[in-house]
Amino acid sequence: MRIVTRYILRELLGPFFFGLFLFSGILIGNIFVSLTQLAQNYGLPFSTVLRLLLYQIPENLAYGTPMAILLGTLIGLGKMTGHSETIAMQAGGVSYFRIALPVLLTGLLVSGATLVLNENVVPVANRAYREERATVTGSAPKGVIRHHFITDSSSAVKRLVYAERYYPAEERMVNVLIQEVKKDRVVRTIQSQELFWSEPDYGWFFREGQIYQYEGEKVFPIRVGKGFSGLTRTPREVVQLARQKPTEMSWSELQWYIMNKPKLSEGEIRNLQVQLHLKISVPFACFFFALLGTPLGLQPQRRTSSAGFGLSFLFVFIYYLLMGVGSVLGRAGTIPPALGAWFQNIIFGIYGGWQLLRKIR
Repeated sequence: MRIVTRYILRELLGPFFFGLFLFSGILIGNIFVSLTQLAQNYGLPFSTVLRLLLYQIPENLAYGTPMAILLGTLIGLGKMTGHSETIAMQAGGVSYFRIALPVLLTGLLVSGATLVLNENVVPVANRAYREERATVTGSAPKGVIRHHFITDSSSAVKRLVYAERYYPAEERMVNVLIQEVKKDRVVRTIQSQELFWSEPDYGWFFREGQIYQYEGEKVFPIRVGKGFSGLTRTPREVVQLARQKPTEMSWSELQWYIMNKPKLSEGEIRNLQVQLHLKISVPFACFFFALLGTPLGLQPQRRTSSAGFGLSFLFVFIYYLLMGVGSVLGRAGTIPPALGAWFQNIIFGIYGGWQLLRKIR
């Protein structure tokens, strides 16, 4: 049985890696063209273009992996079926399910690897790409967050914080305005040239601050050299609230962002929840593509590699069409966001599972 498993995997992995380089290469090539145009507009050196391209590779590998597993399944199993090798295996006592099992386990394993890539590498690479691009185009210095708004609450006081610039590496804000609101009324305003994080005191302190205390219609200005701002957000939380693109967050970071980001409408929350569940459903497309491709690849008919390519593109198109439909329904509130994100996987899983069970029986 181990010989059969190794043989099936060898036939599967060859076209899988070919498809991975093909599909990911197409996506990366498209990005390279846009980066060369960017280089011409801003006079960027070729090393900068390559660095920007490198940051985009992880995300495009994650997108290309489900397509590659489908192509590998259709071509690998189709080649074995076309040469009557699967018939010979079944005649030798190898069951249909035993032939399909290595393919399904490979799809599940690749799904796990893609999930790890999506969670640990893609968000970091996307953030690095955005910062590098902002630096070379002059829209923002590298590592600086401009015009950052956050909110903070402690007991009955709500704080609205605006910083002209935030330096995450230095844990420092510049030109800060803090308004403290209590019972829907502004009770205090703090203006400061700088707000910095003090690790020993575990808090945000301001330098050269101007405090305006409001009591009824009276205002009492107080100048303070150094003082505690009252802001309870940690530097890491301040950075997380600055990220507005789900592609720059991991699953846990996006979940935290949804729970803590202020002034999100119901539509924005549903949209972010769909993005949250897509971070899990899209990597697991590898397993559902393997589940779909296995009974198709094991059909007793001769199929050329070009037919495998054609079927792969057809089912990838259908998959993303269903994903678009499910996402729209989830964002609109017609169906729960989780169901909208998993809609395409459920459809493919039902159809592929039914075909597989029919073949096994």
